[in-house]
Amino acid sequence: MLRVIYNPVAGPKIVSKIDRVQTLLSARGIPFEIVKTSGPGDAVLLAKEAVRAGVDAVLAVGGDGTINEVANGLAGSRTRLAVVPHGTGNVLAQEVGLPKTVEGCLDLLGTGKTIEVPLARAENRYFVLVASAGFDAEVVERMGHRGKNIVGIGAYVLAGIGHLLRSQPPLWLEFPGRERMEVQAVLLCRGKKYAGFVTMAPAGSLERNSFQLVALRKTGRWAILRFAVSALRGTHVSSPAVHIREAQSVLVRSRIPSAAQVDGDYLGPLPVRFEMTDVRLRIVVPTEYS
Repeated sequence: MLRVIYNPVAGPKIVSKIDRVQTLLSARGIPFEIVKTSGPGDAVLLAKEAVRAGVDAVLAVGGDGTINEVANGLAGSRTRLAVVPHGTGNVLAQEVGLPKTVEGCLDLLGTGKTIEVPLARAENRYFVLVASAGFDAEVVERMGHRGKNIVGIGAYVLAGIGHLLRSQPPLWLEFPGRERMEVQAVLLCRGKKYAGFVTMAPAGSLERNSFQLVALRKTGRWAILRFAVSALRGTHVSSPAVHIREAQSVLVRSRIPSAAQVDGDYLGPLPVRFEMTDVRLRIVVPTEYS
């Protein structure tokens, strides 16, 4: 049995994509049910229901925010997560190399492989791919779903340009062993990709029990702009203004209010502890993924 969970506001043409999923599953004789979310947190509950019902797999149709919620519902269970990407960033699709077509994604239910991924946690919420605090999270907080659906990835750029005009508060990172570090912004990357097309953490791996911490040490709005340009070019890893390390836990604080986000969704204000857990998520990926 397959449960399909989709976000009806995950960008244009979501209805036609769900229709395509329904047609293909019916033609293949795969038992399924389709349920839609009605608001934030719904996908978590719907995924938990699937686990209690003993469903073999949940197919998430939507962007990284929908995938994050489904992952939180499936965390620690034997129910597999499969994905048909439809959203703004689709970072997971890029990270594991999901097929571009609905047909290809559905094929993975039979021909793909299942990996077990250790989940990271920000306070009480798991994240699959990336979390952040500071500038990036502030942009996510200020960007509405309606803007993302209309403008797409350009919504991030527009919101980022607007936020650059504001003052940029520094953050404090606190590591185990009382080590502290002042930074401008920080990304916690489980995989390699950021925003779907930027290789932010070349050493990142979903299957490793750690995350790659990427921190901008130099403060100020121009430092953020230079960091963004260098990340697009792939030269940020050698910049003296950027600190990259493998970590399992970090507490992020701010002297004045600042934000945190997980998998592209606003989480809440700082302080927030980001840490690896022993809880695992089973994800269907192409056999070529390694």
